[in-house]
Amino acid sequence: MNLEISLEDLLKNGSHFGHNKKRWNPKMEKYIYGEKNGTHILDLRKSLPLIENALKFALDSAKNKKKFLFVSTKKQHGEIVENIAKETDNYYVNFRWLGGMITNWNTVKNSINTLNNYENILRSEDTVFTKKELSDIEKKKIRLDKTLGGIAEMKATPDVIFIIDTNREHIAVLEARKLGIPIIGIVDTNCDPDIIDYPIPANDDGVKSVQFILDSFKKVLINVSSEDVSKVEESSNE
Repeated sequence: MNLEISLEDLLKNGSHFGHNKKRWNPKMEKYIYGEKNGTHILDLRKSLPLIENALKFALDSAKNKKKFLFVSTKKQHGEIVENIAKETDNYYVNFRWLGGMITNWNTVKNSINTLNNYENILRSEDTVFTKKELSDIEKKKIRLDKTLGGIAEMKATPDVIFIIDTNREHIAVLEARKLGIPIIGIVDTNCDPDIIDYPIPANDDGVKSVQFILDSFKKVLINVSSEDVSKVEESSNE
């Protein structure tokens, strides 16, 4: 499988734009090309091999049936992370990261069970609840679903976590590191790349940049799933 992506595509999607130079993290200096109008510009020639390294890790992980958790609580990325998770049979958090979401997994599982119970009650045609009680349950279900809907089918802590904007999602980073879960992270010029296992120096705000990078990973994960289906079909035809 070809894991290469082009410098031109990264440029076209604005992956080279960093933050205001006043907000930079000195640990990102080796990935910065220069600055323009007070904004740091990332050196995508250095980003490329790191992206390809992260893609290779994702490919190997997927082949070994590892499950991914995609995280970004920025509003503009909500649909992007939800789509890649659903299309690759993985999980996502796109509204709010609850403290202890993976380090206190048993408590979170109880909340997921509560969410599932609410859904069962609302689906049931034979109910003992009044209209007002059902309305209250619906409201509680909506609140829980925003936070936990993307991990409702997750049976255990994830094998790999993919984080967009490792500064904003610093609690998720800390929890993953505490549990030894490998992190793939899009790191902008204000981030610390040293705490990320597979850092991707790139614009972590722009929708086009994030969409392009995640699409590259989606192709890898979907192709692995397709290969698995083909193997099963071949075995059944023998």
